[in-house]
Amino acid sequence: MEAIERYLQVHAEDYTDTLPPVGGDLRLCVVIPSLAERESIGAVLDSLPEKTERFEVIVVVNHKEGAAPEIVLNNRGTVRDLAGRVLVLERVFPPGVAGVGAARRAGMDLALRRLWAAGRPERSAIACLDADSPVDPGYVEGILSVFDAEDPPAAGVCCCRHPIPEDEERARAIVAYELWLRYLVEGFRLCGSPYAFQTIGSCTVVSPRAYARADGMPRRQAGEDFYFLQKVAKISGRVVDLDVTVRPSARVSDRVPFGTGRAMRRCRDQGPDYYLEVEPPLAFHDLKRFFESSPAGYENPARMRESAGRLLRSFVEKHGGWTVLENIRQNSADPDRFSFAVHTWFDSLQVVRYARRCKAKLGGVWILDALSDLGFDVGPDLGSALQRMRRRKRSRESGS
Repeated sequence: MEAIERYLQVHAEDYTDTLPPVGGDLRLCVVIPSLAERESIGAVLDSLPEKTERFEVIVVVNHKEGAAPEIVLNNRGTVRDLAGRVLVLERVFPPGVAGVGAARRAGMDLALRRLWAAGRPERSAIACLDADSPVDPGYVEGILSVFDAEDPPAAGVCCCRHPIPEDEERARAIVAYELWLRYLVEGFRLCGSPYAFQTIGSCTVVSPRAYARADGMPRRQAGEDFYFLQKVAKISGRVVDLDVTVRPSARVSDRVPFGTGRAMRRCRDQGPDYYLEVEPPLAFHDLKRFFESSPAGYENPARMRESAGRLLRSFVEKHGGWTVLENIRQNSADPDRFSFAVHTWFDSLQVVRYARRCKAKLGGVWILDALSDLGFDVGPDLGSALQRMRRRKRSRESGS
């Protein structure tokens, strides 16, 4: 059974079809979860072009059972505001299910149905936004140029640029956080990991087939984007950078245990140093040698152990990795398949865990030095701003 048909029959959310019929030219559905976002979602919709035969917007207005009255009232207002403007799904989720993952999944399942009905899912895409994340001009056209084409990727990630707040402390915080995100991607890229892309929900775009093969968006209350894109990369392959820009809000939030909102809260409470003293580049250099040794390790298992530095050997040992790698080797037909399977086991979560272990053991590295080590040039203006932040940090530490 074709992956999309199987998913629609077995996994997709059921819903009452009271929506407009699907035209054969539909190629892109943009899915936006909305929880008490009446004041912000209008700006997001205004940043998108008017609906055409090729693209449409699905807003999932949602809350959990027993939600506070002000949330329910806000959502009702959102539904009234959006009537006739976009497709609206209203969902009330059980407390154990409610969250951004469940809302994204409901909208993406509907998008999959509509793109399948349009008849060209192999040249279509499902894009995720958030209700506080406007886009730059060219967003729709840029996505369609990549996915409505020959040999489209499994998924893509839009360029993320948080707006810089006027408040100086919040501005420093979001600059620190965004630089840290970019640093991690550069680290992944250096070590040759296939997961060298940012995992931000509002920047995610996926093909219908890859969405179905990954069994849909996880119904997680946080981190759904991370696990989803990692699974897509493992199962379906190519995840590319898209030349379109999304501008997620830099607001403080406690809705999820990590992400931009929580990062801004951490910076507010603790200062931005957490994101300015980053995981040491040594972690990524270690992994680069380790991953590059995998073809030779297929022929001689000792080569991978020899290529790993002391900390990496200890990390692999702690996770039972040498036994896992030997099992992978024995079940791989050739060095290329073995190397792919190594990355499937030592995935993005493992890379992040190892980098954080190195930071715990060796201490953090100033982000400007770390980026320079990876060959990333931040430019003179940002470099000067970071140096000023470093001087302030040293001044605070010296008590002067």
